[in-house]
Amino acid sequence: MRKLLMFVALAASLLSHAMAEEKRVEMSRYSKAYSGGAGYYVWIARIGPRENQEALLQINGIDHELDRRVVRAKAVPSAGGVKYIAAFGGKSYELLEVNGGNAELRITGAPWTSSLTYDKTLVDERPPEHLLASYLESTSK
Repeated sequence: MRKLLMFVALAASLLSHAMAEEKRVEMSRYSKAYSGGAGYYVWIARIGPRENQEALLQINGIDHELDRRVVRAKAVPSAGGVKYIAAFGGKSYELLEVNGGNAELRITGAPWTSSLTYDKTLVDERPPEHLLASYLESTSK
């Protein structure tokens, strides 16, 4: 009887571990990062299957309610590259447009835009799993 109980406990443990692995969110292996001369920083990492065209995006250094928040954005192809659009607080924001190694930070409703360039040193600061952890923490509150 004791062996049977130990076997059941082990099987339940293995099953719960396998289920946790199944629920793990698919993420890109690498993030991208851009910085601007005015102290703006942006990190982007794909979340979910490629065909969903979604990304986690974090912007730091802006005087806006989205500062330092990680949001889930839709990656929408544009003529020159990709626009990232996110819904937050009941509003839709066009956050960023990326074209090659350059990006333009533009939050709809804000009176400014800023040019950004790819920044490899920032990439190493925020790998995709860090963006995911911050995003999951903010959505669980």
